[in-house]
Amino acid sequence: MLDKLFSIKNEKSHKIVRMLGIKFKFLSKKLLYKQLKRIPIYGEFSMLNLYLMDKCNALTVDTKRRILTQKFYEATGKFPDFKNPKSLNEKLNWLKIYYNDPLEKRCVDKCEFKKYIEEKLGSEYVIPTIGVYENIEDIDFDKLPASFVMKSTIWGSGTGVEVIKDKKRINWDYLRYRFTRFLQSWRTVYYATLPSTYEGLKPRIIIEEYMPIREGKALEYKMFCFHGEVKFCLVECDYFGIRPKRAFYDKDFNEMPFKIGTMPKTTLPEKPATYDKMVSLAEELSKPFPFVRVDFYDINGKIYIGEFTFTSGGGFSIFTPDEWGNKIGEWLDLNKLNPEYVIKEKGEFYAG
Repeated sequence: MLDKLFSIKNEKSHKIVRMLGIKFKFLSKKLLYKQLKRIPIYGEFSMLNLYLMDKCNALTVDTKRRILTQKFYEATGKFPDFKNPKSLNEKLNWLKIYYNDPLEKRCVDKCEFKKYIEEKLGSEYVIPTIGVYENIEDIDFDKLPASFVMKSTIWGSGTGVEVIKDKKRINWDYLRYRFTRFLQSWRTVYYATLPSTYEGLKPRIIIEEYMPIREGKALEYKMFCFHGEVKFCLVECDYFGIRPKRAFYDKDFNEMPFKIGTMPKTTLPEKPATYDKMVSLAEELSKPFPFVRVDFYDINGKIYIGEFTFTSGGGFSIFTPDEWGNKIGEWLDLNKLNPEYVIKEKGEFYAG
């Protein structure tokens, strides 16, 4: 029966994959798995598999480490050293396995995160919420404003987000279908890349007021904070546009000599008027954490905080030049962790 749903067989020099009655043909095993991961249902199978393993108590610390070792190599082409992590990617994945701070868990939920910001800074820095829902059937779309933003509370801004500029032009059936998927208990970041901060979080839907953060030459400021200090800022330039680019600056707005990812590098014409304020806010908010990326929007001179990210790039970022992965990793000192939140199993604790 399973062979009818999914199978991989050799045929001369090719790998033949059959998935739900569809036939795929690949020249090499490496290309096969690279392309398979781009198929949405492959990701669904992968997350469901980890969910079932978790329910069977099979996701031990050792198992997580081995799974993340595989994911790390597949994403970066490097085999990680989790016994003596040096690069930022290695240390972020180490934290997924061995560190679980309840405050981080609170701050990755897009609803609870807003409450934290309001407690620390005030409500003027968060985008207003229209409603939070546990079931798609609970949403009365007729009562929503003409424009709004719909999000999963526990998925990143690129995946679980729908920007509605004019609700009269929306396919409501598709929208309901799409977000029903994000309410599945296994379709979470935890079962995608195993960050402990997402473990056990209940998926919900949050609807926010519409903000023009994806229009024109929109900028997003991602402050990388290590032990309460901003070390650099990644500026997303027209991220959702046709030709997105990235700029990189230190906290004093000096250009940094590296880039992250494959997007072309650019520079800003001048230092934004709110830049120093964003740096100050990021350092205030990041004090409790060994590492966090605090994302900001500047909308007509008014600052909004978009989200906290504790595993930037999933812990699989590509740095150019390559040595900057290790240089940046030096800013994250695993010996400074709060020992109360370090996960130990069988007496093992791998320090950096």
